[in-house]
Amino acid sequence: MPPVSSDDLMRYLDGEMAPEERAKVDAELAASTELRRELAIFRALKSDFQQLSFHPAQYRESVWDRVNQRVTRPIGWILLAMGATAWTSYGAYVLATAPTNPWEKLATGAIAIGILTLLASVIWERYREWQNDPYRDVHR
Repeated sequence: MPPVSSDDLMRYLDGEMAPEERAKVDAELAASTELRRELAIFRALKSDFQQLSFHPAQYRESVWDRVNQRVTRPIGWILLAMGATAWTSYGAYVLATAPTNPWEKLATGAIAIGILTLLASVIWERYREWQNDPYRDVHR
């Protein structure tokens, strides 16, 4: 009989072996303390995994989570939007009043608008994916 592999031990532990295979593994287990030790490790792992729970109700929301949701995030988004608007306005003003060739201004504007359009489309796509994400409310 070939040596008993880890896969064989897992099938033995899960009761997925035919009776004749099980009898051979029983004989190998009786003869090998190393194999019995490995089986004990697998039993402990199986027991530990069966006791795990991923139920989101075990997560306890703290006071700071609520503060973050109601105060910090909105303030952050408002400041980000105001800063981006100010820098964009200033950049547009500098570009418009600069004594450069109009084609350079047009090309620079097209690049800036293209980058902003791509960024907005990526953000929108990620937002739509986030809304449909089944693991959105899973906490560590």
